[in-house]
Amino acid sequence: MKLWLYFGVWLYIFLFQNKQQTYYISLAGNDSNDGLSIKTAWRSIEKLNNITLKTGDKVLFEGGAAFKGSILLDSLDGGMPNKPVIIGSYGTKPAIIDAGDGKGIFAYNCEGIRLSKLSFRGNGVDKNKENGIEFYTDYTNKSLSFIEIDSCEVRGFHKFGILIMGDKSDTEGYRNVKITHTIAHENGEAGIASLGKYPAIPHKNFYLAHNKAFNNRGILSKTHNHSGNGVVMAGIDGVVIEHCEAYENGADNRCTGGGPVGIWLWACKNGVIQKSESHHNHAGLTKDGGGFDIDGGSSNCIIRDCYSHDNEGAGYLLAQFDCPIKFKNNKIINNISRNDGLKNNYGSITFWGDNTENQVIDCEVRDNKCYVEAKNIVNGTPCGVRLSGNHFKGMRVINNYFEIAPKGKYIFADEEVSAERVYFKNNTIKKHQKK
Repeated sequence: MKLWLYFGVWLYIFLFQNKQQTYYISLAGNDSNDGLSIKTAWRSIEKLNNITLKTGDKVLFEGGAAFKGSILLDSLDGGMPNKPVIIGSYGTKPAIIDAGDGKGIFAYNCEGIRLSKLSFRGNGVDKNKENGIEFYTDYTNKSLSFIEIDSCEVRGFHKFGILIMGDKSDTEGYRNVKITHTIAHENGEAGIASLGKYPAIPHKNFYLAHNKAFNNRGILSKTHNHSGNGVVMAGIDGVVIEHCEAYENGADNRCTGGGPVGIWLWACKNGVIQKSESHHNHAGLTKDGGGFDIDGGSSNCIIRDCYSHDNEGAGYLLAQFDCPIKFKNNKIINNISRNDGLKNNYGSITFWGDNTENQVIDCEVRDNKCYVEAKNIVNGTPCGVRLSGNHFKGMRVINNYFEIAPKGKYIFADEEVSAERVYFKNNTIKKHQKK
């Protein structure tokens, strides 16, 4: 009898402690309520920050209403991939998290989190000081799995609209991150980004689809490094970006040593950018402002089936800065570039290596269509292929179509480059004559 009584008490405690709760937050609520129904909703973000969210719990904000403050989560909050903690909205409209000059949400060492149908708003690049959505881990011996951001908006933050970051471990970071159907605009550093412990690649398996990043203009006061990127992912082994669009980014970049790009990867392995569009992006000053880019420390990455047009920088860039990770075996295949390279002598396709120790190696550019229309040139000469310097080796430019307007060039090279460095074969060149 005592055994059955003991078992019954234990089962009750187990079920009670593991019960999945749905909490509601409404402007008509009260923080002294239990929060378990719309009629007994809480009122503030602060109330949410003072509870612990467990596997399967939901937090639903009143759709269309604005809630001031920042959502703060820590390592005690979170769920599992099949039963994540969900933070979203009820009703037909997304709720607004009005962060002012702070963060929209800061999730520290959390996993098993899904954000859905929320609008995070800062008070502008000049007034805000933070990131919009930030997942940050400083674990050195543990990876975190399952972060999902779906159908959200992030705008008006000084730094990144969305940032996934782990900067303390060479091997342990985030796993299985999804960002889908999300809009990031009017932020400073970038719309959507990831960072790792440079030069390591600690993250794995990211998926981005059906996102838009636009009017992330940059930071006028920042001159030591670039700003104003659309989507820029770093430190990942296995990332797919597809059906995304980036445009009108980068105009306020004030760095002369580097510039922003619409959609790009750096320090990544096995990355894919496909079926996406990047257009009307700006350099700000003297560098970049292009459509797509595979950059420093990347290997076995590919850009395919994409459309780049009307960018100030390169349509498609392969570049290696001074980086301890070798840049090799990357591909640009079956894309379209139209009217790119409108500033600073960039091409539809551009190669650049920083020095003899940092070359662009064993890469392939194949089956692309490049239309050098040379319309609305800011300065310089747009071209089909731009060879910036000569720090390349084993590059192959094969079976591409180049159509060149009178104001453009087919190849723009700083110096003569041998076939051992860049090999051209079976490319079709159509040059228009001046009328």
